[in-house]
Amino acid sequence: MIRVYWSAIAAVWIGLAGASKEQIIDGKEVRPHNRPYMAFLLAEFGPHSYICGGFLIHPDFILTAAHCEGEKIIVFLGAHNLSHPEKSWQKITAKEIIPHEHYNEKTIVNDIMLLKLEHSADITNQVKTIRIPDMDESFQPGTTCSVSGWGNTASNGMNSDVLMEVEVEIQKHCDHATQICARGTGRKGACVGDSGGPLVCLDGNNIPTGVGIVSYGPKKCEQPGKNAYTKVSAYREWIDSKIEASSTA
Repeated sequence: MIRVYWSAIAAVWIGLAGASKEQIIDGKEVRPHNRPYMAFLLAEFGPHSYICGGFLIHPDFILTAAHCEGEKIIVFLGAHNLSHPEKSWQKITAKEIIPHEHYNEKTIVNDIMLLKLEHSADITNQVKTIRIPDMDESFQPGTTCSVSGWGNTASNGMNSDVLMEVEVEIQKHCDHATQICARGTGRKGACVGDSGGPLVCLDGNNIPTGVGIVSYGPKKCEQPGKNAYTKVSAYREWIDSKIEASSTA
């Protein structure tokens, strides 16, 4: 099966997002600011701009996918409708871009990256961190989770201007050391532009937890097949070490 990254070329700049109102691969619009950890990323690479998702795990750090790397990355927090700026928005440039040292774009292993923000995010009702799992924490196949983003609502569609989400289920056949696979019923799943966003499941205490990072999927989003996510627990030590090193530098 052909696998494709789900970052997307940004045809338009923030504030002029695509006006498509379709659901993200059979998903639904998120209640405004109900996912306060979500980050919209605008990555600049040469003459091109790409969009990705990410999530706030610390007031100073965003977690996302390594294939979302750019020469410059602008982070938007507190957003819901990209075509209607709000006072809740926080626009912060990434001061440091920290992809995994052993990320391989051919095999798509170690598809994880940290962004250190130029200044700390203001924690508000619309902007909050999300917990990530411990190293030994696992989520079993059959667990119902959710994935959200501003990505394409169809393989040949436009980016959504509003944050969308869909329920997915962790799959048994793809439980690797560093990856999780999840998919919803029928066509439900992530699509182009959702890369770097979180796979969110409830932990044993019913606390939303970012257990995966959107990595890759079928060439056509509507096709059946696995949606692969980087398993965050497998990289907890790496995440903690990079945050500590960057914070003390």
